[in-house]
Amino acid sequence: MKIKKSLFATLISTCLCVPAVADQGEFHKKLYIGGAGGITKVSPEIRGDQSLEVTDDESEGAKVFIGWDFRPHMALELGFADLGEADIGPNNAGTVGYEVADLSLVYHFYNLGGYEKLINRQGLGAFWKLGIGAMDNESELNVTRKNDVHAMAGFGLEYGTRIGLALRGEVEAFDEDALLASVGLLWRLGRSGDTGGGLFSNGDGGALGLGGDDSDGDGVPNNLDDCPDTGEGEPVTATGCAMFGGVLEGVNFQSGSDELTDESQSVLNDAADALLKYPNINVEVQAHTDSQGAADYNLGLSKRRALATVRYLMLRGVPSEQLQARAFGESKPLESNDTAEGREANRRVEFHMTDQ
Repeated sequence: MKIKKSLFATLISTCLCVPAVADQGEFHKKLYIGGAGGITKVSPEIRGDQSLEVTDDESEGAKVFIGWDFRPHMALELGFADLGEADIGPNNAGTVGYEVADLSLVYHFYNLGGYEKLINRQGLGAFWKLGIGAMDNESELNVTRKNDVHAMAGFGLEYGTRIGLALRGEVEAFDEDALLASVGLLWRLGRSGDTGGGLFSNGDGGALGLGGDDSDGDGVPNNLDDCPDTGEGEPVTATGCAMFGGVLEGVNFQSGSDELTDESQSVLNDAADALLKYPNINVEVQAHTDSQGAADYNLGLSKRRALATVRYLMLRGVPSEQLQARAFGESKPLESNDTAEGREANRRVEFHMTDQ
């Protein structure tokens, strides 16, 4: 008797390929552990001895797993499962037991509560997984496997709570040999909560876990707050200043172009997080240049830079309805263009809330 191991990785990768979605949002990596139990269907294929047949292919299964949420949408998960056994007849000739260990990529693609809930793994969401694994069989019969390594795929729903406890239900296929439908619990270790900390706060999540008084209620302790009079609930930077009230520090471009620097992308990621968190806020993205070069060229350059900033925010998931691009060229300097320091200050991007 042999157990068939026909890999179907090509089909799975075609049907469940990873979407080309840019990861976005304020996110904290977390480890989690869990366990589940359910029912299985195992499918040994009998060859050679025509007198034998599978008399019962349904069983009970259980698994334990450990995972790592390493990206806003993604996790790596290592699992071990006992998938039960199939009965071989006639006359109770024997059984074939199944045990598997696998490593999978888990992709959280949807949450009823939106993006913020998804990245915090809270509320009801959906995921799929793809991976590889190894199977071991135990039997009184002469059992061999065609392949020791198998492809696996799964789909599931997960409901997470603010304290890190989550209920998960999923169905997993281990090549063509076994299916496991299970319900279980998992526990995410470390910090959780809607606000998630990070480089900005909305004032309803405490002082970012850093301690200290917070006189203006913006979520940044006084000892770190450079702008102690911002309004409660207003999105702010890590230093407590309004994110959409003027110059967005750190947003720069390559010389003479509209290509954002790496630092700029990091800053704009935080701005996108804030806009996603506050869908009722609309902003005007204003781009300015210094006076070097012709005024018409500088106006065109500032237009390209304003649009490049808006496009980047949209790639991070910000709806276009929240954004307006506006270019000023060299017409509104903050400092004198006679010095290098002044020109640097004048090359800037500003965010201003509007009534759009």
